[in-house]
Amino acid sequence: MDNRDYVIMLRESLEKKADILRVLLIRNKEQEAILKDPNSTPDDLEKNMNMKAELIDRIVMLDDGFQQLFNRVKAILDEDRATYADEIKLMQELIKKVTDLTADVEATEYRNKEYAKTRFANVKKEAREIKRSGDVVSSYYKHMMSPQTTADPAFLDKKK
Repeated sequence: MDNRDYVIMLRESLEKKADILRVLLIRNKEQEAILKDPNSTPDDLEKNMNMKAELIDRIVMLDDGFQQLFNRVKAILDEDRATYADEIKLMQELIKKVTDLTADVEATEYRNKEYAKTRFANVKKEAREIKRSGDVVSSYYKHMMSPQTTADPAFLDKKK
């Protein structure tokens, strides 16, 4: 393989990473909608999180491949910067885009974490209220069905 091909592969790796980060931003917005929607199900959230995990795995693979390739090509780039100036400039711009996209992804992840905390706190509160209501109904039912309650003379008709 020609050295220029390696440099092009580096640039293409950055382009792929930027594309995946854009998709990850879309998935984060979908996750935000799921967390804000009281009618969404845990399955909806799990499906979204699985899709995001796949994207993150792809980013990790791209990063590893990029680093290995860069280590191989770094000396060539340093020696002959003029030959690869255009590609280097494109990669620098892509690195800026990737950095910005990464910051956006991190910001949406943080917001989603806060939405999730709120959502799960509300679900926990609703569960507690349901349990408490069930306990009250159960206690009332037990009290009304106890033998002492049913034979209580206060309920008997004293007129004969």
